[in-house]
Amino acid sequence: MVGSDDLYVFYDTETTGLDINFSQIIQIGCVLTDSNFNVLEELNLSSKVLPWIVPSPDAFLVHKQIECLESGHSHFEMMKELRDKWLSWGKEKNLIFVSYNGHRFDEELVRRQFYWNLFEPYITNTNGNRRLDLMSLFQIIGNFYSSKIKVPQDEDKNISLKLTDLAKENNISVENAHDAIVDCMLMINLMKKIKKHALEALDAAVKGSSKNGNIELTKSNPFSILGEIYRKKKYIYPVISCGQNPNQPNQVALIDLYFDPKKMFDMSDYELSEQFGAGGGLKTISINKSIPLMPADKITNIEEFLDSPLKLLESRAQQVIENTDFQNRICELLSINQREYPPNKYIEQKVYERFPSNSDKLWMERFEISTWAEKAKLLNGFEDERYRELSQRLINYLKPEFSSNKEQDNYHEFLKERLLTNGPWKMTLEKAISRTNSLKIEAEENKEQDKLEIINSLLKHYQEKKSLSEL
Repeated sequence: MVGSDDLYVFYDTETTGLDINFSQIIQIGCVLTDSNFNVLEELNLSSKVLPWIVPSPDAFLVHKQIECLESGHSHFEMMKELRDKWLSWGKEKNLIFVSYNGHRFDEELVRRQFYWNLFEPYITNTNGNRRLDLMSLFQIIGNFYSSKIKVPQDEDKNISLKLTDLAKENNISVENAHDAIVDCMLMINLMKKIKKHALEALDAAVKGSSKNGNIELTKSNPFSILGEIYRKKKYIYPVISCGQNPNQPNQVALIDLYFDPKKMFDMSDYELSEQFGAGGGLKTISINKSIPLMPADKITNIEEFLDSPLKLLESRAQQVIENTDFQNRICELLSINQREYPPNKYIEQKVYERFPSNSDKLWMERFEISTWAEKAKLLNGFEDERYRELSQRLINYLKPEFSSNKEQDNYHEFLKERLLTNGPWKMTLEKAISRTNSLKIEAEENKEQDKLEIINSLLKHYQEKKSLSEL
């Protein structure tokens, strides 16, 4: 339920690219509101592009943030100010962090870049804070409340969930969209409409902003409704929780009640495992993220959205709830069928490998409050090699006078690798220059002067980096 004691933090990022591990945030906008979405405070931060990052020309043609190519605060300063502000906002009240598609992108970037700078990554979901992805809420809106809040749809019934399209459809100005603060205001104005016209959906989304809340939603009486929009089409499933992975508690299984559960009760373990995935009767969700889930009894005229009689679905849900042996089998299957992932090679990919030890947490605090000269002496005090490497990188690019000649040579090799060679970071100087020159030809042919200004700024930036890497 939407509570009067909650404060909301709407946030959005503009970045050098779309890779969550290797792209850099160059602007982040945050707006603090009360529970009625009245603005209390704004924060607009930006930073200069890091030396080892090759910005994507396509990203810059969208957000146009070319100032960061030449000047601005350091990335470390930006992330520190963001961290400090979020902590100060959450001192007296719990925060609900709201992003748009943020659980796949913005939040993942913020977490990683707190980690790059040796700050606590999990501010959005610790110390009573919760998180809500507005895109997930709009899947509920698109399925059940499109008569009250407009969701753009073409003649083939393809639905658009782009933030700017949703704003336009609801008569909200999108002038200067793709600026982080402007996009925050779009989210706020859409939330005001949702609160006024679809409060039940907002209540469900707020409940689902925590793990425990999502568990409650999956066990709603008589059952829950999963309302997804996938590849621009609507999909509605009546579901009930039927198991939780004992090894990964964030993973919960739902049974699709359009399938007869009695038939599943009689299946072998192999046959049951085949029910997971597309077209099967079992689905897995992550309860640590927003899910487009609603209690069935909170949707007005629910029968209009169902392909089977309500009484039949209620009966099936009750059968699943009463069959604890089946639930135990599902729990066991979830634990057995866990995917194995290869180890990550690069430090940016290792944010989730393990939590810092208590000793390293204390050392991070000491590192933060020390002078740069003192920081350089603290590097080897970290138990975890990740933090030794990250802290050395900070000193190498921010205060090279405190690095040894060997450390500076290693740093130069690191820059050459990231700027000139192929890797999971995808964008190299060669690729960026080639792509930008192609875009320049198009812009010249179409006489697009605003694009040419961005393109020329990028080409200058690439050339400067190329010259430095060849020294």
